[in-house]
Amino acid sequence: MIRTGARVAVIAVRAVAAGCRVLPHAVRWYRSPRAPGRAPEHVGGAVADLCAGLGPAFVKLGQLVSTREDLLHRETCRVMRERLALGHGLGRGGTTDASAARRAGSIAVVERRSGPDGDVAVKTCHPRVRERLEADLDVVEAAARLVARLPVCRGVPVVGLAVDFCAVVRRQTDLGAERAALERFAVLEDRHPVVFPRPLGDPADQGRDTLVMEWLPGQEEAADHHPGARGGRLLLTLVFEMLFTAGEVHCDLHPGNWWFLADGRLAVVDGGFTYSLDQKTQEHFTEFFLGMAAGNSEVCADHALAVSMNPVSAEDERGFRRELDRLISDVHGMTAGSFSLAAFIADFFLIQRRYNAYSQTSFVFPLVALLAVEGQVKQVCPELNFQAVAHPVILRGLLARNRKPTW
Repeated sequence: MIRTGARVAVIAVRAVAAGCRVLPHAVRWYRSPRAPGRAPEHVGGAVADLCAGLGPAFVKLGQLVSTREDLLHRETCRVMRERLALGHGLGRGGTTDASAARRAGSIAVVERRSGPDGDVAVKTCHPRVRERLEADLDVVEAAARLVARLPVCRGVPVVGLAVDFCAVVRRQTDLGAERAALERFAVLEDRHPVVFPRPLGDPADQGRDTLVMEWLPGQEEAADHHPGARGGRLLLTLVFEMLFTAGEVHCDLHPGNWWFLADGRLAVVDGGFTYSLDQKTQEHFTEFFLGMAAGNSEVCADHALAVSMNPVSAEDERGFRRELDRLISDVHGMTAGSFSLAAFIADFFLIQRRYNAYSQTSFVFPLVALLAVEGQVKQVCPELNFQAVAHPVILRGLLARNRKPTW
């Protein structure tokens, strides 16, 4: 109890300091909401720095919040994503030492060690990280309950978002769950030139705090083996396979977690920040994306409304369908060079906000996964059509589940 109280005091002091830092910008933004200048960027930077200073639970919270452009200004979210390195590296507090073959992140450390059958990667949670996370997550849930009472947040599912977020962060400290995710991902090796580290040893001996895996070499020479446009297409295809076939969301596919081997295979070495979709959510997201690929806004609306956290009135539903139809028509058939997933998500969330049709968090996580790789794909393959790549994967996933598209 004393430790929790002390933690609350630390969070409060740092939050007040961050509030003082952004107060002039917030006042300027409040006075000129249509021409805020760089105020949203300053606010995003201050919030990101606050999250980074408070530790892993708040870093993950900041990463999730930075994807919700239905709740925050677009520039605020962009700066938060950059500062918290969503899809662009280890983020603050993460280090890589290639010579020592040791990598430290916010939750765990991965070390290369010699074993009887060759080198292995041993991942261990930081000491007491779970205890600290639990204390922080209790604070996050309590704060969400308080924020939900504010008039400005009326109708916004703040508590539900916080509960879903906390569940995902708790899962990251369970390396047994990461072992299971890597084992599920292994089936994708039969379809594409990809490889995941094979978990080794008896899981009962390793528990939740340790994960021993096959060591995958080649990270230091990754730039020399990148196949360019083919690599971008393979990375995007892999994300779609995870979503539509395996029902798994990988939210952390930054270049430190994947690279190409000399034989052309794509190696993915981390399965910690993943989220398992329940069958209903996977079906709704699959149908939504398939409808988007075909330019069918009615299908998109049906499945977006099916995962709304709030009941939607008949009048709001008509407005939601009308605006979503315009959005789907605008993006249908675009290449990666002209299609911006971040802009699409922002517009989609704005429509949801206007008609009180906020998506369940489980429906948002797949969009987070796609955001994490969008920039990387565009760098090497700007003409790639995201929707065309997804289409055969979606159909294969539906056939594997013996289902047909609803339309």
